[in-house]
Amino acid sequence: MSEVQTQVKIAGFTDIGLRRTHNEDHIGFNQSLGIAVLADGMGGHQAGEIAAQMAVSSVLESLQNLVSQQNPGSITSSQLLEYVSHTISDSNCKIFEAAESQLEHKGMGTTVVAAVVNGSRCYAGHVGDSRLYLFRNRQLKRMTRDHSLVQDLIDKGFYTEAEARNAPVGHVVTRALGTRSDVEVDTIYHDLEPHDILMLCSDGLSDMVADWQIEETLCEQGKDLNRAAKKLIGLANMQGGKDNISVILMQVQVVK
Repeated sequence: MSEVQTQVKIAGFTDIGLRRTHNEDHIGFNQSLGIAVLADGMGGHQAGEIAAQMAVSSVLESLQNLVSQQNPGSITSSQLLEYVSHTISDSNCKIFEAAESQLEHKGMGTTVVAAVVNGSRCYAGHVGDSRLYLFRNRQLKRMTRDHSLVQDLIDKGFYTEAEARNAPVGHVVTRALGTRSDVEVDTIYHDLEPHDILMLCSDGLSDMVADWQIEETLCEQGKDLNRAAKKLIGLANMQGGKDNISVILMQVQVVK
């Protein structure tokens, strides 16, 4: 893809859903720099909202500063991936300190997933159960592994992926930003091709809309990212809307 001039198109929306009184999800992106960040907060007294906003704000700002200051090719893949991890870890420290210093924020935390499209690759980091998917050639592939009790049970063979959707297991995240002084960040990178779509989403989408429905929607609406993102949120609400719903779509487009 390096021989083809490309640009990144981004569309993102967040929705309160049908059963929550406020929205603890938060999203942010910079289309010109090819950066997107999504967080799903947790904690009482609206502290989850604060944690999610802190995560998106700090991660987005740090990644923007790095990418905007770099000349193409001046940073290696390993350096960029390490920086994504460091940025998320730094955000964790800020949220943890805020939670410890203010009683009403104690125990607050958030998931996060961040993606940077740089050249012919995507660089991403995540903590928690917010996800990153790749849609290519009309097929959807999940790129991240949830940090959750349900995922641990799937890994140990107690449930299949399909069975886990209806399993009587509490929604427990096993890793999050802000709940401990340090956090392990999972990072991934992936080569991209023209017309690939990356999807970042909170569990309010992935819990309510099956992968095949997401795939079908992107097949039908993928040429219009705003319409596709709104359709996905609509599907989540149509099928229950039990949680806040957030989705960001990033598409690699060829410049003509």
